Amino acid sequence: MAKHDIAICVSPGADELRGFAATELQHYLEQLFGIRARIVAGPAPGAAHRFLLGLSSDPHVQQAAGSLPALSSQGHVVRRVSPDTMVLAGGGSAAVAWAVYELIERYGVRYLLHEDVFPAAPGPFHLPDADAVCEPLLEMRSWRQFNVLPTGPLMWTLQQQRSFIRQIFKLKFNGVYLCLWPHQPLVEYEVRGIRRQSAHMLFGQKIPIDDDTIGREHLPDTPYLNSPEFIGAETFPELLAAGRRFVGGILDCAQGLGMHTAIAIQPLEFTREFAPLLEKLNEEILQLGAFTCAEHGDLTNLGHMELARATIAAYLDEYARVDEVFLGMPEHPQAEQRFDECWQELDAKYHLGPEHRADELVARARRDYLVAGGVERAERAFKSVIAMLHFFDTFFSTGDLLERAADRDIRIGLSLGSAVENVLPFIERLLWDGAAVNTALDYTTSRAVRRVPVMEKLDAHKVPAALVLTFQDDNVGSLPQVATENIHVLVRAMHRLGWRGYFTRFWPVGDLDPAAAYLARASWDANVTPRSAYSDHFAHVYGETSVEPLCQTMRILEDATVILDLGFLGLIFPVLGFMKRYMTSAGPMGEGLFHVRAMYEVARGALERLKGLPGPAARDSNLAYWISRLDFSMHALNEIDLLCQGGVELNAAKAAPASGDDDAAAGEKLALARSFYDRAAAESEAGLRAVAATVRDDSDRSSLAAYYHFLVREVRQFADELIEEVRTTPEGADTA
Repeated sequence: MAKHDIAICVSPGADELRGFAATELQHYLEQLFGIRARIVAGPAPGAAHRFLLGLSSDPHVQQAAGSLPALSSQGHVVRRVSPDTMVLAGGGSAAVAWAVYELIERYGVRYLLHEDVFPAAPGPFHLPDADAVCEPLLEMRSWRQFNVLPTGPLMWTLQQQRSFIRQIFKLKFNGVYLCLWPHQPLVEYEVRGIRRQSAHMLFGQKIPIDDDTIGREHLPDTPYLNSPEFIGAETFPELLAAGRRFVGGILDCAQGLGMHTAIAIQPLEFTREFAPLLEKLNEEILQLGAFTCAEHGDLTNLGHMELARATIAAYLDEYARVDEVFLGMPEHPQAEQRFDECWQELDAKYHLGPEHRADELVARARRDYLVAGGVERAERAFKSVIAMLHFFDTFFSTGDLLERAADRDIRIGLSLGSAVENVLPFIERLLWDGAAVNTALDYTTSRAVRRVPVMEKLDAHKVPAALVLTFQDDNVGSLPQVATENIHVLVRAMHRLGWRGYFTRFWPVGDLDPAAAYLARASWDANVTPRSAYSDHFAHVYGETSVEPLCQTMRILEDATVILDLGFLGLIFPVLGFMKRYMTSAGPMGEGLFHVRAMYEVARGALERLKGLPGPAARDSNLAYWISRLDFSMHALNEIDLLCQGGVELNAAKAAPASGDDDAAAGEKLALARSFYDRAAAESEAGLRAVAATVRDDSDRSSLAAYYHFLVREVRQFADELIEEVRTTPEGADTA
């Protein structure tokens, strides 16, 4: 018998996913120990070492393992049952694969979002002593893989989507969630002779790519930034075909791994060609691009009902293989016009009062200063949510959409957004049978933590509830955002209150590994803390000597993140024209940003001191990536600082005639403004060069193009326009 005659034993009836788990084990054993194990059907009693891999109900597993605990479909066991035999069993096929990945972690491998990190010295082949039974604390652990802005997964190739999904699967995340927007080319339908025929990506933003774009070598040969899977598609049929391929490819990959799949749609917003079917068109544009329209009056009017029905039916038909479809509400709803009537009808039907009174709830919304956007938005959102809940109550009382979904084994749920505080206590009365809900609570994780008491108002044992868990907020922009401590609070709250789990929210993923490592472990083990997860992660990815400095660095970045999401939402929001407001500022950069910049400087210094320390081969590239992200962030804040200084000088030049200054003085102020603007653009050029040197994935590539345009090209364009405007106005004439 050969010393390294190693057999991976699977059931003769193993399905494709269990077969995949066997090949994964074979791959890792070869990478770690240079040993090629053989995959066999049955117990292979003559092998020197055996890995018995399969369902806990498989005969060859039961015969070797003896008594196994009862396992859920996600539960799995890693058990050494004799000196030469290891059992890797699960309650379902995905769980069998997780048992394999659990074992490989015990050999010292760690799974990052973009790669695996192998130990520098794994030692000789051995079977580790292990007797672990793993059951999840949270049933749903899903990642959002589709969104709308140029810095997130929308901009990934299908190849990167597949690679990323396989990595999160190794970390025992079990779902993929696609947030689909009404203007994207993903479905077609017709209502009253009007056919869907328009579609736009990136809210229609035209972000040029030219030879001056920093990182041009990393970008596709196209004149404008676009999702890679949509390049070359121009007509609506071409765009629709590309959208179907992209979403279908993501679902194929996830479902091939036994993962839960869900889509979220916005059935109360429509592309502009359907505007004639609405009775009272919402004319106020609150979302980028103005490519959609919504009903502003009675949501239950016939035209609006038909449109919503056709929209939902189109998604059910197109993506009939998903597990759940969540009906979302607009981010900026304006359906408050009929609040009083809607409340009265719901109250009469569901007996909401006297426990819940409309006047008290409205008054509470008017005092809700925690809402991003202020109390006016809080009141409007609450009233609109009531109107939309009234709509869905009326909508599902007729028609057969719920039955059609049930026939396809699809659950239709509700995405509540953040306007939930006054709704959760009675939401169970208003939902249709079988509905689940998810809510973001707020834009950022620290804001969501301030609303944990809101979660306690929902009886999650009656209504399956999931939390939208934010790693990064797009409003803050592409700065490092570390929220692990606050994520920890939310994970513990979900577990305590019986919530089913979470759907992540993120944009770039290059610096999410420490937080993802925490979340992966804390979803299964109540004893895991951010510090314990960090210690394990940093020890295996960067080396033992780097653990303490990196834990301190994460603490600094977490503090900086709280400052940003408390006072600087919209800081470098990745949309056209957002930097212009800094260029016309009447005062210096916000005080909190000086603190954030100083924190980044301290964090960068700590990372620099880690260079050259011992650790696995992957440490250098990961360290360089973190440093480049901090370089970009410091340069971006330097730019904002300089732009604000330029704005002060610009405003002084405008005011010069009224204050009695002569033309020369005004000209000097304009020259100073120009100098500040030019230096500002140069700052971001330096930051983008740092990022271009460490490009890791498609988010990095698209962010380069987007932020070059926003931070450099547009700043220079606006500088020319603003200075020329002052020069040519009557008050600023002859200041050249």
